[in-house]
Amino acid sequence: MDRQLLDAFEAVRDSVNASRGHYQIWYALRARGKAIDQYFDEMNDYRFRDFFLAANIGHFKLMFVEIACLFDSGGGSHSVRNLKCLIRANGYGGLAKNFEKQLKPFGSLVSNIKTVRSKVIAHKDIGVNEKDLYQKHGIKPDEIKVMLDTVASLMRELETVITGDASCHSVGSSDKWEISTYKLLETLRIARNP
Repeated sequence: MDRQLLDAFEAVRDSVNASRGHYQIWYALRARGKAIDQYFDEMNDYRFRDFFLAANIGHFKLMFVEIACLFDSGGGSHSVRNLKCLIRANGYGGLAKNFEKQLKPFGSLVSNIKTVRSKVIAHKDIGVNEKDLYQKHGIKPDEIKVMLDTVASLMRELETVITGDASCHSVGSSDKWEISTYKLLETLRIARNP
């Protein structure tokens, strides 16, 4: 197997896992019907409030950064785009086409995420109103989840081809980060209410 392909796979895999982890933790902490409703008192405890505020902001921003890394259009970055080229160059044209076909519906979402990341996360453009920018670009958490799940599925498919083993994957395929967030909050609840 080509070392460049393996290196690219590992770098993109790490961004997939990171972006899914940041998404799941952020969404678990902030979405209606999730942890904020269930564990508000624990999260709002004066001893922990600042941690949860920083965690929310940090995971939100890092999710955008990692997604932008996944879809970086530069030729010198490990990204889905460059990974597809290496997949094709290693004789897996059908798999590269599958990547293109399954990711094509997310083109506008990726573009919008990269715009937001560039204007208010990686940089602080003068005269940009964050709320207006998010509203204008209409980025919905459920769409991010579907996109990240799709990329993860494609990466597991590639990993099976690379390793020849479909039984074990290094690309996160579950909601393990969300589950861990709830376990942490439940432990905090127990500790606060002995």
